[in-house]
Amino acid sequence: MFDLSFSEILLIVLVAVVFLGPKELPTVIRAVARALRVLKNLSMEVRKTFEALAEESGIANEIKMIQGDDGKWYESYPTQNVMPAKAGSQPEKTLDPGFRRDDGEEL
Repeated sequence: MFDLSFSEILLIVLVAVVFLGPKELPTVIRAVARALRVLKNLSMEVRKTFEALAEESGIANEIKMIQGDDGKWYESYPTQNVMPAKAGSQPEKTLDPGFRRDDGEEL
């Protein structure tokens, strides 16, 4: 989750033992674990809420994947309904005609 190596974790544990003491360390670890669990559950709930809103609005069916300059894949949403087109202008094509998503569906 945080990309910590073993040596970094060991250093954090040693600093915690020195500053907190071995008696209070288990209590602090439990409190931190509980807080992280609450944050994880909260983030999952927010994500589910956004997914439900996308399903309800119908935008979930129109999501397309595009590849960014950094090589990662990102979701792309249509903007025709959000931003009105100028009179007489044609929408730009942003994807290659042969572009396929990971599941093989052609866009």
